Amino acid sequence: MQTESLLGTTLADGEPLKLMEQLAAGLPAETLRRFKRVVGLADSDLARLLQVGGRTLSRLKTSRSRLSPDLSDRLYAVAALYALAEDVLGDAEQARRWLEEPQYGLAGRRPRELLSTEVGRREVRSLLLRLEHGHLA
Repeated sequence: MQTESLLGTTLADGEPLKLMEQLAAGLPAETLRRFKRVVGLADSDLARLLQVGGRTLSRLKTSRSRLSPDLSDRLYAVAALYALAEDVLGDAEQARRWLEEPQYGLAGRRPRELLSTEVGRREVRSLLLRLEHGHLA
């Protein structure tokens, strides 16, 4: 699944400078609601992933405006990893399971627990790419 499908909006994935402009302008608030629904996350899990408070998340979920550039960037980064996991592992259900299970290549940590920071997302991305190329992870 592509990141666009997870977020429900057209993105310039293949054009990084245009994508940066889109994120700087803020993604529509609907992208947050769609991502939560498509990947099946609880509010508390989504708030933790995006590093926002529960009240802020509740307000954003009912908003018709745009997300902040910072939140748009984090949401896009997390959605891109969910999309990569689906591509590498074959389907959405396997990707969700993999993201929830402790992984040897992450020192026994669950990938989803690492997605709230750039360093953690980099580690998860690296592991997924090693899996994609057949390296023991």
